[in-house]
Amino acid sequence: MTYWSLFLDDIRFPEDVKFFYGPYKNLIICRTMDDAVWAVKQYGLPTFISFDHDLADVHYIIGDGEKTGYTFAKWFCDYIMDNDLNLPVGFGYHVHSMNPVGAENIRKYMENFLEFKNG
Repeated sequence: MTYWSLFLDDIRFPEDVKFFYGPYKNLIICRTMDDAVWAVKQYGLPTFISFDHDLADVHYIIGDGEKTGYTFAKWFCDYIMDNDLNLPVGFGYHVHSMNPVGAENIRKYMENFLEFKNG
């Protein structure tokens, strides 16, 4: 799949999020960070990501440490850099998390990464 969108949220669906701008065609809903990592490795880089921060409590600390939307954002950026990948044309993201601190952390991390990558 060359053009797809990732929606990361443990409970909600895209239609539950007021400002979800991504296309619904080729949309993959991931409920955990591990699901999101699998999807990226399976299908390649998404053209659009909508991030939640607080994923289900049972996924937070399981041997590998915290697994939140912020943790996925860091993994995603590292994956691109470590594998010398280019972002898809028109790449975009949105943070729909209701956790204001977590949402801001994701936004800032992605902003800094995109500025560096596109800089």
